[in-house]
Amino acid sequence: MRRSFSSVLGSAQGSSAGQSRLRILLLALLLLNAAGFYFYYDPPGGTREELAAQDQQIRNRIAALNVQGARLQTMAARVETGSNQISDFEKTYFLPKRIAYGAVIEEIQRMATISGLQERDAGFSEEPIEGTADLSLLNIKANYEGSYSSLIRFLLEADHSPMLLMLDSVTAAPEKNGQIVADIRFEAVIRDEVPK
Repeated sequence: MRRSFSSVLGSAQGSSAGQSRLRILLLALLLLNAAGFYFYYDPPGGTREELAAQDQQIRNRIAALNVQGARLQTMAARVETGSNQISDFEKTYFLPKRIAYGAVIEEIQRMATISGLQERDAGFSEEPIEGTADLSLLNIKANYEGSYSSLIRFLLEADHSPMLLMLDSVTAAPEKNGQIVADIRFEAVIRDEVPK
């Protein structure tokens, strides 16, 4: 083996072209080794520990964003439910203006009949509700005469009315014949039907 190695070495050393190739080859190997050591000890993307820490940070951020996304989905579902409930409430309790007066009069007369109060007179007024374009407040003021128990029954009926009649005020005074005269003020929300 020594002979074959030394003969190759001797023939390579003997020619100047072979020596320059060998030097270039050794220099290239040296540069490649240096580059390999550099990339091994200081890789461009970071060390394994740095990459593992970055990976963990990204995973934590993804988990936090998933939690935040789930929270936002829950909030969106609640907002949608609330919007549907508001719409249902408006349809049920805000009376269309074209039928509001008749429906309110009919409901108040029904409550008075059931309770035994006698209606003396009544008046209506309407005022817009600030901040809305299509809602108004219907004010109903009525005077009744009857017994104390009839008045209590009337107020109970008003409390359990399927219509949204808000009791604003009640003023009662006794009369000489043992009856009570009551001034009752109700409010109801009415909705103008806006053309589409």
